[in-house]
Amino acid sequence: MSTQEQFCENCGAANVATARFCQFCAAPLPFKHTTGMLPEQTLLNSRYQLEARIGQGGMGAVYKAVDTRFNNRPIAIKEMSRAGLPEASVEEAERAFESEARLLADLLHPNLPRIYDHFTEGERSYLVMDFIEGHTIEDQLEKDPGKPLLLEQVLSWGQQLCDVLGYLHNHQPPIIFRDLKPSNVMISDSGHIFLIDFGIARVFKPGQLHDTVALGSPGYAAPEQYGKAQSTPRSDIYSLGALLHCLLTGVDPSEQPFFFKRASQLNPNVPPELDELLEQMLNMDVEKRPASVQEVSHILQQVDQKRISGTLTQTQTRIQVPPARTTAQQILQDAYNLYSQRRVREALAAYDKAIQTDGLNAEAWQGRGLTQAINGQHRDALASFERALQLDSNLVTSLNGKGTALNMLHRNEEALNVFERALKLAPDNAFSWNGKGAVLSALGQPEQALNAFEVALHFDPHMAQAWSNKGLVLRQLKRYQDALRAFERALTYDSNSVSYWNGKGLVLYEMGRLKESWNSFQEALKRDPNYPPALYGMGNVFYAQQRLNKALESYDQALRIDPNFVRAWDKRGNVLGDMGRLNKALESYDQALRIDPRFASSWNGKASILCQMERYGEALDAYDRALRINPEAALSWNGKGNAFYQLGNYELALQAYDRALLLNARMVSALHNKSLVLKQLGRNNEALAAAEAAISLAPNDPDNWQRKAEALRKLHRRKDAKVAEAEVARLRGEA
Repeated sequence: MSTQEQFCENCGAANVATARFCQFCAAPLPFKHTTGMLPEQTLLNSRYQLEARIGQGGMGAVYKAVDTRFNNRPIAIKEMSRAGLPEASVEEAERAFESEARLLADLLHPNLPRIYDHFTEGERSYLVMDFIEGHTIEDQLEKDPGKPLLLEQVLSWGQQLCDVLGYLHNHQPPIIFRDLKPSNVMISDSGHIFLIDFGIARVFKPGQLHDTVALGSPGYAAPEQYGKAQSTPRSDIYSLGALLHCLLTGVDPSEQPFFFKRASQLNPNVPPELDELLEQMLNMDVEKRPASVQEVSHILQQVDQKRISGTLTQTQTRIQVPPARTTAQQILQDAYNLYSQRRVREALAAYDKAIQTDGLNAEAWQGRGLTQAINGQHRDALASFERALQLDSNLVTSLNGKGTALNMLHRNEEALNVFERALKLAPDNAFSWNGKGAVLSALGQPEQALNAFEVALHFDPHMAQAWSNKGLVLRQLKRYQDALRAFERALTYDSNSVSYWNGKGLVLYEMGRLKESWNSFQEALKRDPNYPPALYGMGNVFYAQQRLNKALESYDQALRIDPNFVRAWDKRGNVLGDMGRLNKALESYDQALRIDPRFASSWNGKASILCQMERYGEALDAYDRALRINPEAALSWNGKGNAFYQLGNYELALQAYDRALLLNARMVSALHNKSLVLKQLGRNNEALAAAEAAISLAPNDPDNWQRKAEALRKLHRRKDAKVAEAEVARLRGEA
């Protein structure tokens, strides 16, 4: 008798395996799964060779396989059967599968396996996805049932789950996971979290397509998933709360759904902040849960930071702690609270007090360093981080802090080594990758820096600082459109950051989108009216619009707040020079150079003003100072040529113009000036060629036509010269 038959429990008749009703007595037949039966070495879709079945449950099975078209790359294949579906529902199920498979294939997130392919063979449909070496959280819980996991582990997993759920909830269209539970969370061998089952099999559920079992698992599913209410992101928040509660307490919620004791009653190591968060997440009233997983993630991060800094308050303690230690912990808690509120002086005093109470507390030294860093005391912060690392060499936060301090002190090679050390301890630490990128950028390695920021964002796609840093490097590479997108992503995650608005404004300014640039600088100033870079940026916009008085006002306002803002002094000199206030312009450039003697732009600006003041010898000296700093500055070579020309040294002037054109062949002013000096040297054919080259680049500049007319006159080509002179008159409005 065929093993593919099933027997009616009412009359005993044999029926085909896919039948839903007995062909003899019409009684309903129990549905039996038809997945998970494929033998090893089966070749699916002419390319995927099965190796072993690794999972069975719900409406499908999962196999480990290899992709024979890509060097036998390991992949996972999920098999789903539509056997048993009513005929009228088959087409609907196929459409739903196709739609959802395409949706999942578009997802790209470090905590999701990538979907590569989907296809149908016979009565089964298949998804092809990443194969993840590891085990599920359920597997881990079964190894030691009833035992809570470490707080550090749960916080790490919780933050990763918040990150991926936030990504799904913000997707267009939004995706509600609906079935978050231990068996649907995979842990890779490196400790990385993956969501592995999107419940796509629910479209193959025989009978009631809206059966509650297909919309969640008892104990983890939110109460609204059992009624007619629509699932929302807050349904996933409930499920996440149930999962975190299970991990922290060891209590399986499926044993008594919707009833959760306070986690701290079951595990005294659960801090009050986390206890309160779980109570909110598990509220039966949807509206009383946190509004988004970002809110949940924020609290988890705060708890984790307190854990790292040693400032967590325990609900109760099992071990009697010596009084001195208790005092130190309370002081640390107070210090961290002050640090979080950016009350720097008070926080530093509290950390110093904690160190006096317990000088061997690495977290106290670390907190001291973090506070000194936000106060700009980078040398002091470095010393604090080094002391923390002497006490505990594996403090990744202190390594990141030390690397950042070294970078701020321009000890970039040392900083790079420190971040590499941090990454050996925590290869998936986004802050370390971001720090490494900042150092590589400072070392003049923008492409490598960009790669580091990409890795940081792979591990933490919502890391606003990494998006901003990526934008800065892309701007440096003149990839303005990509830079703009990066700053906009940064602002998506932190819309109140003054520096991110300022970065966006800088990119828009360099793209020539002045109105939008001005708006971005205004957004920065709404958040901090005394932010000098944004005032400087507005000055640049006004200057580009030739609104010189407004530009000068913006630069002056920036300098009142930050008198050492070199770029503002430099641009202020430019504006004053354009206004004809030469002495004031010279004073502005000199002030910039007192602050930074190696600021080449100000040497160049100063030289230009000295030329206008007919102090050509001093101008040559200033141009030489600029060129010693940047020998590749075409503008400085062109200016140097002008000074030589005014001194009557035409040969040296010509050499300087040629050097400028070697560096920038499209520099119109250098071509124009070269034509002028060649005429003085009697080399009229070359003067004509230089003038025509200038005209080809700037045909509407009458001065270029004037140089051409002069060269033609010298060559006795009077008719051609008259044509050129007519063009000069037309362009000057004299015709």
